Amino acid sequence: MMDTMVIKRRDRRSVHAEEHLEKLPKVPESLAGRVLCAHPEIVTAVVSLGMALVFILPSEFLTVAVIIGVLSFAYGWEQLTHLPAPRASAILILIVGLATIALARIFGDFSIIAEVVGLGIVGAFVTEMFRSPRPDLLNSVSGNIAGVLIVSTGGAWIMLEGEALWYFLLVPGALTLLGGCVGMAMSANWTIRWRVVATIFFSCLFGFLAGAAIMGLEGTARDQMVIFAGGHLPTLAAAIVSGVLLGAVIGMTFAALGVVFSGNMAPATVGAAVSQAFIPILAAGIPIYILARLLVGEGPTLT
Repeated sequence: MMDTMVIKRRDRRSVHAEEHLEKLPKVPESLAGRVLCAHPEIVTAVVSLGMALVFILPSEFLTVAVIIGVLSFAYGWEQLTHLPAPRASAILILIVGLATIALARIFGDFSIIAEVVGLGIVGAFVTEMFRSPRPDLLNSVSGNIAGVLIVSTGGAWIMLEGEALWYFLLVPGALTLLGGCVGMAMSANWTIRWRVVATIFFSCLFGFLAGAAIMGLEGTARDQMVIFAGGHLPTLAAAIVSGVLLGAVIGMTFAALGVVFSGNMAPATVGAAVSQAFIPILAAGIPIYILARLLVGEGPTLT
């Protein structure tokens, strides 16, 4: 009798273990794929270095870089969020992203992006109208709207082509993103709470260093910087505060991604990992755009 009970308990444990394994996210078989899924910040760091290199190229290359970012994000977003209609979601996000870039490039005004976002939200519901049956309706709508909002931030990067100082903000923006990547990598085996703290701390630290390094230039280098920026160079204190605030925003973005896309929502394909890696890069365009407005035009100046 006791032997039978022990066998039944073992059978139940094995069944529960198999069910638990089935629920875990599947990862790629290749070593490179497993590493990227576990550490999407590697892709973010590489792209951030590329952003810094774009600074020495003509400003039009920034548009090309944003297009690549939109394509990469749209390709893996449905894999990352497990959307029920992957092809329709990818097409919707891709259309909104490319429309955002085109209109920002043509009109040179970020306010036009509001209309694109509004039409994108309508498109998310229209997409569901043509889908039948409609399983996971709420997940599909919310995932599409989130993708539309994220991809629309690419228009802010296009605005950086308009002014010399705005374009120069690519460098501190890239350094701040690298800080977030360092925080994510160093805290990979920590608890969620301390991963959040580490990510925000390193983002703020790199933002501080970026502001101090840029504004700490002396002599001929500083004079050339003033000429390059058209006389709109802020004070050292303003540059440091701006760098720290930029780091705080980007750090919170990294921290939120680390919390949301963990456990069962962790990226299970290379496409999903790449999509997650491009979220902080695209989203960083908004705080950098706001900072540029404060430093250069149409708004309170920090000089």
